[in-house]
This record gives sequence, structure tokens and C-alpha cells, in this order.
Amino acid sequence: MIVVKLALFAVSAFFFGAVVLVALGAFLILTGSPSTCETPGFTAFPSPELAQQLNQRWAAFSGESLLAPASIEITEAEATARGRQYLEDEDVPIHDLHVVFCSDGRGQIAGKVEALGVDADFVATGHLDVSGLQPVVELDSVDVGSLPGFVSDAVLDALLDDDARTLKLDENLIGSEISDGLIVISGGPG
Repeated sequence: MIVVKLALFAVSAFFFGAVVLVALGAFLILTGSPSTCETPGFTAFPSPELAQQLNQRWAAFSGESLLAPASIEITEAEATARGRQYLEDEDVPIHDLHVVFCSDGRGQIAGKVEALGVDADFVATGHLDVSGLQPVVELDSVDVGSLPGFVSDAVLDALLDDDARTLKLDENLIGSEISDGLIVISGGPG
């Protein structure tokens, strides 16, 4: 009889612990707002026109880089506008996206993602690695709500394989440099 009581206690304690962990995880995801490195003069006012202008400038950069070394400067507003256009085109459930280029050489994307029927704020920090055969987006960290970074990083690593982090571009990128509010991408003949 005591063994049955102990087994029932262990099972109920396990389920209670699981419910508490799920509730705590949901609370942490849905509360809090991770911060970005927002540059002091952050004035990204994205518009569809900016996205279109960037698309045209990228096409010109692409053509030039096939023949000789070339570079393109992209502002936070342009990157934000293009990112929003991409999310809309691909029907990705992220909104209020904005891109920030930090003084430490990394970029950040921030926005809201729907979790459990409610919007949760997120910030993803990373950089562009052009040292391999194809450019790779290296994600340094992802923060969602008040969830500890190591938890959201582990979830992201489980969801994204290396192929999902590889940019598929026709251009041969040879460098990228990020400073406050701006990224300069260089390319050249492969």
C-alpha cells in the first residue's frame, strides 16, 4: 500500500512540476522586452519605397560585383523596410520588425512573434560570416520576452540547421563591416 501511495505521489509531483514549468515558461516568454543596442540616432522609418530602392541598388551592386570589386551601404531603415517586405511576402508571423546595426560589429533584428495567442517581443543578434563558400548568418543570441537566453538559444539551435543559416546569394561576398546604423557589404568576381 505504501508503494502505491509513493508511486501516486511521484506521478502527481511530476505532473505538477511539468505544469509549473510550462506556466513559468509561458510567463517568461510573454513578459518582458529584450533590449537592443539601438544606436543613439535610431530613426528607421521603413517604407515600401525604401525597400524598392534597396532592391534596385542591390541589383546594381550585384551586376558591378560580377565585373570588379564593389560595395553597397545599407542603412537600418532600408534593411528594416526590406526585412518587413520579405516577412510579408513569405507570410512569416513576425511583425513590428526593425533592424539595428550595432557599434560592436553585430546586427540585431527585433520584433514581435505570436506565442500562445499573444505577441512576445524578441531580439536576435548575429553577424554575417563571408569566409566560407557561401555567406552564413551566424546567430550569436536570441532573446524572447524574459526567457533566459540559454533556453531560447537551445530552442533555436534545435529548430534551425546550418542550411537555414546559409544565405543563398548569387554575389560573391568578400566582406561586411557594421558600424552605428550602417552596414557596408563588399563583393567581387568569384
